[in-house]
Amino acid sequence: MFKSRSGSMTYLISLLVGFAFLYTSLTLHFREKCYADPTSYFYQPRRAHQAPYSTHRIQQATRYAAGLGSSLRNVDPSTHHQIAYKMSSPPPEICIGVPSVTRPGISYLKTTLGSMQDTLTSSQRSTLHFVVLLAHTNQSEHEDHGTPWLEAMADTVLSYDLPSDDGSRIAVAQMMEENGIHAVKSKFDYAITLEECVRTGAEWVMMLEDDVVFREGWLDKVRGALQEVDKKTRGMGMDEFLYLRLFYYEGLLGWNSESWPKYIGISTLLTALTTFLTYLLLCPLRRLLNNYLSVPIRNPSPATLLFPLLTTPLLIALYFLAGAPCLQSPAHGVSLMPSHGCCGQGLVFPRSTVQDHLLPYFREHKWSETPVDSFIEEFARDAESQGLWLGRWAVTPVVLQHVGTTSSHGVVRDGGFGDTMPDGIWNFGFERNEVTGESV
Repeated sequence: MFKSRSGSMTYLISLLVGFAFLYTSLTLHFREKCYADPTSYFYQPRRAHQAPYSTHRIQQATRYAAGLGSSLRNVDPSTHHQIAYKMSSPPPEICIGVPSVTRPGISYLKTTLGSMQDTLTSSQRSTLHFVVLLAHTNQSEHEDHGTPWLEAMADTVLSYDLPSDDGSRIAVAQMMEENGIHAVKSKFDYAITLEECVRTGAEWVMMLEDDVVFREGWLDKVRGALQEVDKKTRGMGMDEFLYLRLFYYEGLLGWNSESWPKYIGISTLLTALTTFLTYLLLCPLRRLLNNYLSVPIRNPSPATLLFPLLTTPLLIALYFLAGAPCLQSPAHGVSLMPSHGCCGQGLVFPRSTVQDHLLPYFREHKWSETPVDSFIEEFARDAESQGLWLGRWAVTPVVLQHVGTTSSHGVVRDGGFGDTMPDGIWNFGFERNEVTGESV
């Protein structure tokens, strides 16, 4: 009897030692794998916010803009729009709209435009139309106003004061500026830029915040993603969709309360797997102890039978501590992202959706104080409640990075990682792109 109990205890200790080794190995693996997941227990902010690729692209974009501005410095400003690649017939494939508000001491707009245009061929550039709104009633307040590189890279530089307008638009903009109602004015600016892009006749309207940087080869990635979205949308029996998201923040893709059925399924699977493996190992290990160590074991002790109940909760806890983006990141390509997608750094809309649905909604709710990105999601939910389902898609990997630490209304998001590395609204996967070419 004593030997049997001793053998059962030896068996249990063997299981616990084996499990401890496995658990330690998994912990070390997740510590290395999940350091850039902001929802993970193993998140390492300073390491995760290293930005080799963004830094590389900012340097390339700045150098491109400086060279472009230098080449046009002695040219009559009135001819700048004829020198750059400009819109002609037929209409452009994509109209790119960028409302921009100045931030003293730094030009995010330069790197945004520069990173989009520095690797384009002349043929690719001819399919695009860039619309920039310097969102100040006195545009000279914007640090980039009148710069040669802006004149060269923007096909249209919008103003509130248009000859075709009766003066009401600039009056409304002035009132918004004076009253500091940023959320309302940001939608006002967004709508103006959308309207201008619709007027170009472009098939697609890409709306950007002015503090982003694009990866090399972004245009081919966007074109491919739009074709895939269009194909999947039609495969679902739909004729139109709302947008393709070019950027999202992984921190909002963590474990969410509405997904509890899936989490229960995962937990049940882990419990079953652990129990199965325990009893699968039971027979050969008992034979080993009996035959080679002369330790007789007839039946496992109750403690051994409870082994899965001890280990399974620990495995489940480790799984959830590792973080959802780390373990369940979206597959490469396009996928629906109707919730938890943040934010409005880069969205591509079909022109028909903008013209038929989105702009009318902006006009109807122009005094809403909801921020632009949340406002668009609000529109999608309202449309669905009325029977109009418009797909909200996202591309993975993302094609741009958010690099602004100061928002357009002065909110500082600097977490101590540098001028172009905000502590939130950051895509960590973007930095895994390969650095190619020269940096300075």
